[in-house]
Amino acid sequence: MDLSFLNFFKDSYPVIVNIFIIIFVGFAGWKTLSTLIKKKLESLESSKDEAQTQRINTLFRILKNFVSIAILIVVIMLILSELGIEIGPLIAAAGVVGLAVGFGAQTLVKDIITGLFIILEGQITIGDIVEVAGHSGKVEAITIRTVRLRDINGHLHVIPFSEVTTVKNITQDQDFHSFEIGVSYNEDVDYVIQTIEEVGLKLQKDKDFKAKINGDIEVFGLDKFEDSAIIIKGRIPTIHKQQWAVKREFNRRIKIAFDKNGIEIPFPQATISYANDKKKLIRKKVVKTKTRKFTAGSDDD
Repeated sequence: MDLSFLNFFKDSYPVIVNIFIIIFVGFAGWKTLSTLIKKKLESLESSKDEAQTQRINTLFRILKNFVSIAILIVVIMLILSELGIEIGPLIAAAGVVGLAVGFGAQTLVKDIITGLFIILEGQITIGDIVEVAGHSGKVEAITIRTVRLRDINGHLHVIPFSEVTTVKNITQDQDFHSFEIGVSYNEDVDYVIQTIEEVGLKLQKDKDFKAKINGDIEVFGLDKFEDSAIIIKGRIPTIHKQQWAVKREFNRRIKIAFDKNGIEIPFPQATISYANDKKKLIRKKVVKTKTRKFTAGSDDD
C-alpha cells in the first residue's frame, strides 16, 4: 500500500509541482497587474480632489474584477491541461456557448458597455448624489453592469446601466442652493429682494458657513406670478456637497428676517361659514308643516 502511494506520488509529483507553479504565477500576475492598473489610473489624474479620487477607485475596482476573471480562467485551463484533460474541445465549446449567450444576452452586453462609458467619462462615482432612471439617492456601489443607489428613505435601488438614459449628478463640480421664495402681492418687491440679499451676505460672513459658501448670493428677481404669491428666485454657490446645510440655515434666517420686517409669506387658508339664519328658516318651515299636518288629522277625528 505504501509502495503504491509512493509510486503514485512519484508519478504525480511533476504534475503537482506544475499546478502549484501555475497557481503561484497566476496569483503573482494578478497582484502585479492590479498594482500597475492602480498606478496608471493615478498617473492619469493630476488633480487630488475628492471626485477624481472616487473615480479612480471606481475604475480600479472594475478593472481589477476584469483582470481577476481573466487570470482565473487561464489558470483553470492550464491546470486542466496538466491533469491530462484536453482543453481544445473545451475552448471550442466555450466559444459556441459564448456566441449563443451573446445573442441571448444583448441587454447584459449593453449594461456593461454603457456602464464602462459612464464610468470612464466620470458621470457617476461612488458617493455622488444622482438621479437616474427615475430614482434618486447616494451612489453606494458600481459594478460592471449596475449602479446601486440608497434613497433618502434608506431604500436600495439596483439599476442596470442599460436603463440609464440620462444622469443628473447633483454633487459634481460646483454646487448651488437654488431657491424660490413666495411673498404676498402687497409687498414691495425691491424691499423683499434687498432683505434676501442682506440675509445672504450675513450668512456668507458667518464663521460657521463662510467656508461652505463659494461666492456671493445671486437674486435673479421676480420670476413668476402664482395664484396667491409672487416668486423671487435666486441661488447661492456652495462648495461640494454643502448646499443642503446652507439651504437649511438660509431658510431659517429668511423666516426670521421676514417676521422682523413684516414681510408676509402666503400660505393656503380655508374660510368656513355657517348659514345660521337659513338653517333657522328651514327649521321654522318644517315645524309649521308638521303642526298643520297634525291639526288636519285632529279635525278628521
